[in-house]
Amino acid sequence: MSRGGGAGKVYFVLYLAVVLELLIIIVERDEAEEGLLRKQRETMKIVESILSQLQSGAGTEGINTRPQDEITIPPAGIDLKAVMGADIKSFRRYIVEVGVTDVTNELKKKEGEADKDYQIRKKKLVKLANVQEIEYQVFFSSSQDPNNAPMFFTEDEIKKQGYNFTKFTTGQTITANDGSSWEFESFRILNLDEEETFTQMPKENLTMETIVPIYPFNMRKTTGPSFAPSGLPDDSVFFYSTSESSKGGGDLKKRSFIVNFQPPSKAGWYKLRFASRTNRILGVKSGAKPAEISDETTVNIGTVQLTVRDLKKVKKELNNKLEKWGLPSYEEFVKTGDLEGFDKSLKEAHSRVASAEDATDLHGKINLYGYICKLLAPGQSSNFEQNRGSIEFNVRVITPTPTQANPVITIAEGFACFDAIEPVIDFTISPYQGNNVVEGKVIDQGGSTVARVTFRGRDEVAGTTLPPRGGSREYYGYVDSKLEPGKYNVEITHRLTGKSDIKTIPLDVFKAGLSNEQVLRNLITFAATYGNNVTVNAEPNSGGKIKPNQFKTYLNTDVDQQRSPFTGYTVQLSEAIFMSSNMNNLNLRITWIQPNTGIETDIFPQQTFPIVQKPPKVNIADRSISISGQERKISVRISRIIADGSPLGDSPGSREKADVTVTLGKIDVGGIQGFDYIEGSGNVEKGEGGVYSVYFDITGKLPRGQDKLIGNIQIPISATAKNKLNGKISKPERKIVTVPVNYEPEKPGRTPGRRPPR
Repeated sequence: MSRGGGAGKVYFVLYLAVVLELLIIIVERDEAEEGLLRKQRETMKIVESILSQLQSGAGTEGINTRPQDEITIPPAGIDLKAVMGADIKSFRRYIVEVGVTDVTNELKKKEGEADKDYQIRKKKLVKLANVQEIEYQVFFSSSQDPNNAPMFFTEDEIKKQGYNFTKFTTGQTITANDGSSWEFESFRILNLDEEETFTQMPKENLTMETIVPIYPFNMRKTTGPSFAPSGLPDDSVFFYSTSESSKGGGDLKKRSFIVNFQPPSKAGWYKLRFASRTNRILGVKSGAKPAEISDETTVNIGTVQLTVRDLKKVKKELNNKLEKWGLPSYEEFVKTGDLEGFDKSLKEAHSRVASAEDATDLHGKINLYGYICKLLAPGQSSNFEQNRGSIEFNVRVITPTPTQANPVITIAEGFACFDAIEPVIDFTISPYQGNNVVEGKVIDQGGSTVARVTFRGRDEVAGTTLPPRGGSREYYGYVDSKLEPGKYNVEITHRLTGKSDIKTIPLDVFKAGLSNEQVLRNLITFAATYGNNVTVNAEPNSGGKIKPNQFKTYLNTDVDQQRSPFTGYTVQLSEAIFMSSNMNNLNLRITWIQPNTGIETDIFPQQTFPIVQKPPKVNIADRSISISGQERKISVRISRIIADGSPLGDSPGSREKADVTVTLGKIDVGGIQGFDYIEGSGNVEKGEGGVYSVYFDITGKLPRGQDKLIGNIQIPISATAKNKLNGKISKPERKIVTVPVNYEPEKPGRTPGRRPPR
């Protein structure tokens, strides 16, 4: 975190200077020393790595909010709209962004790298890519200056005074140089759990986005009030945000933290101060004993690694070159840990070389010596300025002069419900003062009171805190009895300090049920056949008075009874349920969900419809009739009778059909005088494509004086479909084929229809 732009580049220039100094020192060594060329090549690789990072930028730092903000908070009883002309939020959401080291190019396993070494390196990358610690502090000043917040300490002054705000208590006062005083209110500290962050990382395909830092609750430190907005849990006051951190795209070089801040109703200035500790520079870890530190231990400057052995060699070279200028003792620094004393001694050494001919070069070497000592001294790398940053901004809180507002009821234009349960309405009152009185009753069309209304705050029902005084409060109104279907009015009264607001709104109560119940039942019965897609089109008695999203339609079968309900009272073809051959029953239930209570009541109680095989379609319109034979045996043939099988329900869109059986009923020849059906002569013949023919014979004698058969024959036909997947047989499809007869029987030795000569 930094105060100004471009600070990240300064960090990288510093890294580059350090490595270049290493290069100069190594090059200046005896050229005959073994391994010189190897060292030069290694160092040049480091320089190239640093340069590549420098070209890509150093990451995003800072805070994305105004350096000064203003919040208006109404005292209890104030009508904020009357005073300010609009509703204004009394809380803020700030985003703090902290720059970290971009380790993208270091995440893959290097060629020849042992797995153990790779795991150790990844743990360091976790630290480099994240914010080790971030502290959020709140201070308050009662100053009423409308333009400028009182003076506060600079970072150098805080360090000089030795202030450690984590040891402050709420209400503790500090006084700036100009006499301005601030009260310490609170702090919250988030600490990185390195081990858990490492454990939760994916094993493969690592990116900056997948290294998600974890700041567990048990590692947080807090003192004083949270300044949390109303209803917001404590762990949402100050936290790491993965989504905000990822908004920069693929090249994530920052970590974002969110602060939700709502000050109390106390006019003055609040200072929100943030101090962070990152790991851009990682030296020898804290707690290590100098004598036990391995020469192979590595330190990091950004993503560049150097060994303790190399740093020691460079430090030795620097000691030899700068000995006469009185460098501070590294050993004493390690022993005492006195950073302030060490820096003071470095400053004195700088003073001594000021007049030397090569002063510029000597200043650089003294700085380099100080950097190396801090890298090698256990735990001291955390004190690099590049690892620490802070930012602060001021929030002015104003409280308008209180005015007593009139009581107000905000309510919908009307309500509707069903008679199966007691009605419940919802509305809002303002301003909430704690002594508000709310009353209600239900009046019929004749003006008589038929029920009373009792009230509970939404906060009371949900178990949340009361709203702040001067704000608004949401209520549920519970009618104390069920109401007969009809039209009513609900009268609500809100009283406050001798004033009142009365609202009367219509209430429509409908009989729980459907206006097309029988039609729907018939349609579902007809649709519940194998291979069909079942839809629902219900019409509640409420018409359009109740929104469709308050209804649920349960449509399922015996093989998928846990199917989720549909929202609304219709099921469109795109959502229809396919009647598969493995199903036996279809269930339908339609309910209404009361919005304010969640109570579910039936408007079409569950009904089970058997799923059946649909009868085949029998088409006799295109039939063809032929009659032949003599009186004693006249043959009748009816062809082109079509019986088409119904779907099997094997899969949607399938053309597979059920097997069809066509049979004859009792043939009625009574319409032709003097003739009878010859028992056993009837026969059904199945052709291709579901085309059938019927044959039968009749016998008799024409009445005297009559040479033609005239009349009608009635042939009953019955067709059934059998589902070959589940064995179910449909109900029969029956048809009566009427055969009109106007036929002159054949005579022996004559052409049919001709008379012999007289």
